[in-house]
Amino acid sequence: MTLNDAILIVLLADRIHGTDAAIRSAAKRCAKQLPRSQRDMLFKIGNSAAPRELVGHLCQFLPD
Repeated sequence: MTLNDAILIVLLADRIHGTDAAIRSAAKRCAKQLPRSQRDMLFKIGNSAAPRELVGHLCQFLPD
Protein backbone atom coordinates (compact mmCIF):
# COMPACT_ATOMS: atom_id res chain seq x y z
CA MET A 1 0.00 0.00 0.00
CA THR A 2 1.25 3.47 -0.83
CA LEU A 3 0.49 6.77 0.86
CA ASN A 4 -1.75 7.72 -2.08
CA ASP A 5 -3.78 4.53 -1.59
CA ALA A 6 -4.19 5.24 2.11
CA ILE A 7 -5.31 8.82 1.50
CA LEU A 8 -7.83 7.61 -1.07
CA ILE A 9 -9.24 5.11 1.43
CA VAL A 10 -9.63 7.81 4.09
CA LEU A 11 -11.31 10.15 1.60
CA LEU A 12 -13.70 7.37 0.56
CA ALA A 13 -14.52 6.63 4.20
CA ASP A 14 -15.44 10.29 4.61
CA ARG A 15 -17.54 10.29 1.45
CA ILE A 16 -19.32 6.98 2.06
CA HIS A 17 -19.80 6.94 5.84
CA GLY A 18 -19.40 10.60 6.74
CA THR A 19 -18.60 9.94 10.40
CA ASP A 20 -15.56 10.75 12.50
CA ALA A 21 -15.42 7.16 13.76
CA ALA A 22 -15.23 5.72 10.25
CA ILE A 23 -12.46 8.13 9.26
CA ARG A 24 -10.46 7.39 12.42
CA SER A 25 -10.81 3.65 11.90
CA ALA A 26 -9.77 3.79 8.25
CA ALA A 27 -6.80 6.06 8.99
CA LYS A 28 -5.48 3.87 11.80
CA ARG A 29 -5.97 0.68 9.79
CA CYS A 30 -4.12 2.12 6.79
CA ALA A 31 -1.33 3.59 8.91
CA LYS A 32 -0.42 0.13 10.15
CA GLN A 33 0.23 -1.01 6.57
CA LEU A 34 2.48 1.91 5.59
CA PRO A 35 6.21 2.25 6.19
CA ARG A 36 7.02 4.13 9.40
CA SER A 37 8.28 7.16 7.50
CA GLN A 38 4.83 7.72 5.95
CA ARG A 39 2.56 7.03 8.93
CA ASP A 40 2.63 10.47 10.54
CA MET A 41 -0.19 12.09 8.56
CA LEU A 42 -2.59 9.18 9.03
CA PHE A 43 -1.94 8.96 12.76
CA LYS A 44 -2.65 12.70 13.01
CA ILE A 45 -6.00 12.12 11.29
CA GLY A 46 -6.75 9.06 13.42
CA ASN A 47 -5.95 10.78 16.71
CA SER A 48 -7.61 14.09 15.87
CA ALA A 49 -10.67 15.39 17.71
CA ALA A 50 -12.15 16.48 14.36
CA PRO A 51 -10.85 14.18 11.60
CA ARG A 52 -13.43 15.36 9.05
CA GLU A 53 -11.93 18.86 9.17
CA LEU A 54 -8.43 17.48 8.57
CA VAL A 55 -9.66 15.36 5.66
CA GLY A 56 -11.39 18.40 4.16
CA HIS A 57 -8.21 20.43 4.49
CA LEU A 58 -6.18 17.59 2.99
CA CYS A 59 -8.60 17.31 0.07
CA GLN A 60 -8.19 21.00 -0.80
CA PHE A 61 -4.42 20.69 -1.18
CA LEU A 62 -4.13 17.42 -3.11
CA PRO A 63 -2.11 17.72 -6.31
CA ASP A 64 -3.98 17.18 -9.56
